[in-house]
Amino acid sequence: MPRELVEACVVSGRISLPPLPQHRYVAFTDPSGGSQDAFTLAIAHKEGQLGIIDVLLERRPRFNPDEVTQQFCEILQMYGVTSVLGDRYAGEWPRERFRTYGVEYVVCGVPKSELYKAFIPLLTTVKVELLDDKAMVDQLINLERRVIRGGRDSIDHPTGAHDDKANVVAGVLTLV
Repeated sequence: MPRELVEACVVSGRISLPPLPQHRYVAFTDPSGGSQDAFTLAIAHKEGQLGIIDVLLERRPRFNPDEVTQQFCEILQMYGVTSVLGDRYAGEWPRERFRTYGVEYVVCGVPKSELYKAFIPLLTTVKVELLDDKAMVDQLINLERRVIRGGRDSIDHPTGAHDDKANVVAGVLTLV
C-alpha cells in the first residue's frame, strides 16, 4: 500500500481515544508467547460509515504472556469489551487465559491475508481513522502481495519483518 494512502487515514497526533459510553467497541488481538513476536491489541468503534481505532497496544518480547493478557483484559473491560477476536495461535492457551480474566477469546475464521484484502478498500476510500503510530504505518506499507500455490493471492509481511500491529488494525477495522 502506498504510504500516502495509509497516511491519509492517520489522524496526526492522535495516540489513543478514551472510552465513551455512546460507543460500542470491538477488539482484535494477535497473541504471542513472549519470545519472538509482539503481543498486540486494537480496539475500535464505528461512527456512521467510519471505522475508528481507539487503542493500539504492543508488547514486544521478552514479556510474560499471562501478565500481558491480564493487562489487555483490564483495558478491554474499560471499553466495555467482553470478547476479543484473534487467530488460532497456540491452540487453547489464549482462550483459556483471556477467559481467566473475564474476556471471551473468539477465533477468527478469516485468514490474515483475507483480512488485509478486505481492509484495502477501507483505506482507499478513507473510511477509517488510524492512530498516529509510525510502526503501524510502516508495517502496513511493507505488506507484500504474492501469488501462492493454486494461483491464490496472499498478503503478508516480508521475510524477517513483522506485521503484528498491521494485523490487529486490519482485523478490528474489518470487524467494525
